[in-house]
Amino acid sequence: MVFYFGSVTSRSVHRTVSIPVCKYSGISIKVPLTIIFNLTLSKGAIPDIWKQGNISAIHKKGDKRAASNYRPVSVICKLLESILRDSTIDHMKSHELFSKHQYGFVSGRSTTLQMLHVIEEWTEWLDGGGSVDVCYMDFMKAFDTVPHRRMLAKVHSYGIRGNLLEWIENFLKNRKQRVQVNGTSSEWAKVESGIPQGSVLGPLLFVIYINDLPEAVLSCVKLYADDTKLYRRILTTEDEDVFQADINSLQDWSDKWLLRFHPDKCKTMTVGSRREIPANYYMTAADGKRTALERTSKEKDLGVIWDEDLKFREELANRVQKANNIMGVIRRTYVYLDENTFTLLFKSLVRPHLEYAAPVWDPHYKKDKALLEGVQRRATNQIPSLKDLSYPERLRKLGLPTLRYRRLRGDMIEAYKMMNGLYDAEVEGMLELSENQNTRGHSLKLKKKRGESVLRQNSFGNRICNHWNSLTEYIVNAPSLNAFKNRLDVYWKEHPLKFYWEADVSGQAAHACAHTTQ
Repeated sequence: MVFYFGSVTSRSVHRTVSIPVCKYSGISIKVPLTIIFNLTLSKGAIPDIWKQGNISAIHKKGDKRAASNYRPVSVICKLLESILRDSTIDHMKSHELFSKHQYGFVSGRSTTLQMLHVIEEWTEWLDGGGSVDVCYMDFMKAFDTVPHRRMLAKVHSYGIRGNLLEWIENFLKNRKQRVQVNGTSSEWAKVESGIPQGSVLGPLLFVIYINDLPEAVLSCVKLYADDTKLYRRILTTEDEDVFQADINSLQDWSDKWLLRFHPDKCKTMTVGSRREIPANYYMTAADGKRTALERTSKEKDLGVIWDEDLKFREELANRVQKANNIMGVIRRTYVYLDENTFTLLFKSLVRPHLEYAAPVWDPHYKKDKALLEGVQRRATNQIPSLKDLSYPERLRKLGLPTLRYRRLRGDMIEAYKMMNGLYDAEVEGMLELSENQNTRGHSLKLKKKRGESVLRQNSFGNRICNHWNSLTEYIVNAPSLNAFKNRLDVYWKEHPLKFYWEADVSGQAAHACAHTTQ
């Protein structure tokens, strides 16, 4: 890989990568950066100062007294790391080397997409009977314990060799870090193992290190970086035996690669119909004793609290509480809220807490929908100039749609991404085109899958079908995501749910829309 100053690009065997243009006081530093980057790559080494991490005293999580809970930062090195990361990802993706079960730090994959795949699979299994056993696995200090030699061996096995491999080896070794608090620094301490946290390249290296983990089991595995869950449909006791064998296999994998699980923090949960005697699963602790894994009825996974009946009641309550708390801060901070200030604050600080991963947990019970909508209803009532207006009138005045409409719109956006290749093809395949593509409507109509239970009927793949199929060819074949959003907004300008969230149980919404357009 060689960088060229004239065109400000980096040329590799796979693609051309742009080098960001950096300026300080109006003076370009492209030339010295190009020289430094070319030199460090040609020698397969990086300056020692780039391997010295000054850890800011900003707590991330865990024990505040532990230095490992603070992250090192090195700006110039991050610029080069980002270029190498992009080229490495291109190499892995072009050769289809990434596991389809890994959703972390790979373009075209996300937490929401992973959770949608999981809940679609679980609801399909539950609809056919039986239950699902899931084990949430927890690594012991995952990034800190990766052995360098094994890491480099795996990188080599995926075809990353030559100067780049030497550069990565030099990047990992002989690192030092210290803590800085109020201008005072501690002594330098050597970092003997692990992947540098706070780096750009580090997360990708970790993903490569655990890339083969899913191959060790027969059950399903889903990964997001080091977040690991193992699950299986349980119909018979033989399924329970296979699931226990897979837990053993994952522990064998972790022992082999010196990236061990923490038995005391791994949990199991049974989703769906409750068996008379649910299975207990085990791991082997560090002292060699067989340890029973803790059973739980709920678990927070990728920022969402999952429960054993998949109603997400605690998740909804948690989101409502967070949103209400933020609104409380806003009310105490601003003596007077005008319409523009409120709209800006609500959109940026409150609404995101009510919408993260909404396609996964979107409620289908009226009381749950009302619980969420109540946040926006109460919030809009805090504006003095709108207190005498009804909730729909306040929303029209502010230009804020109902939260229920926003969730429906979010479903359509997810469907567009899946149907138009915006997600990685390796992890796609959730939606299926209808075999009956008549001349009416559009050419991307979805097939609605059979569902006996309410849970299955309201799963993402089923609940979106009627809405998606009712759109026009002009909308579903929009050339870009932004174009799709704009066309959808115009098409749904007078949608019954936009300003009246109970439109499906009352005819008032249609009347209100008709009255508004007159």
